[in-house]
Amino acid sequence: MTLPQFPPQVIAYVRRVFAQANRRVSEKIARVPNCSEPSLDLTLIEHLTQFAAPRVVAPGWTVKLDVHFLGGLRHFRNWEIADIGLLIFAKRGTSVVAQKVALLQSKRLYPRNHSVIEESMFDYQVGFANLMPGGPSTSLISSPHQFNFTPQSKYGALLTGDDQYTAIEQYEASRSTPVHYLLYNPWRVPETYQVPSYGSLALGAKGNGGARVVSSSSLRQALSMKPHGYKPSFQDVSGLCGLASAHSTGWRLEHFVADLVLKCKQGMAFTSVNEDQIQSLFYRRSGPISAALAITVEGPEGD
Repeated sequence: MTLPQFPPQVIAYVRRVFAQANRRVSEKIARVPNCSEPSLDLTLIEHLTQFAAPRVVAPGWTVKLDVHFLGGLRHFRNWEIADIGLLIFAKRGTSVVAQKVALLQSKRLYPRNHSVIEESMFDYQVGFANLMPGGPSTSLISSPHQFNFTPQSKYGALLTGDDQYTAIEQYEASRSTPVHYLLYNPWRVPETYQVPSYGSLALGAKGNGGARVVSSSSLRQALSMKPHGYKPSFQDVSGLCGLASAHSTGWRLEHFVADLVLKCKQGMAFTSVNEDQIQSLFYRRSGPISAALAITVEGPEGD
């Protein structure tokens, strides 16, 4: 069952909300260039919670965005098939007439000259002690550092042939449910960030970076000749979503959600939340996602 054709105002509203979230995440990378990938998911999710109240976007058309955050499922082999599950519900009055799902696995671009803060089980065990200075003599927080991002920068936690990479491929084959990578990048690449920072932050006009989406199948095909354990670069993603300049490094997050998923060009339709694959994704605590987003679009009854 495909989604109905929504009015342009609905598409524009959803695009605007996710464009703001995209910019918000990119601002965080600019301020904290070595922040962890889960913290970027949290920033994205927190921003979207501001739009949980229903909003009338056109006469007779209301949009609501719900967020349910489960947290990282570290008991589930220390990774998830997807970090974020996106649900679309189309309603006519009180009746749900169509439903769709899209799955996003998050990965961030690493600077070439510094590591990224990684979360581990040890961090959970140590807890607040991580906030304490390391000893009587600690490094100056005023010491200058530069974080350099180039087209050769790698998605450091995305490795060909590892357990998660293989599990996503197997999941798609067994469930017929496509998985996409949500790639967190600086607003533009190449870019250099100075820490500590000075003055106010201004990202400027849209660049070639930001939060981008590519299909896992397209990425696997592009990396099929790479050795086991290869980490794809920003440059490796180039062209996977076509040659148009706007999508040359992946679909922008807002374009993917508003112009591809809402217009039934990406994602998978389903008929009932009681289907096994939907139950296993969203209704089991050990399911393979850590957060769920639901966009409900309600139109006039009988239209």
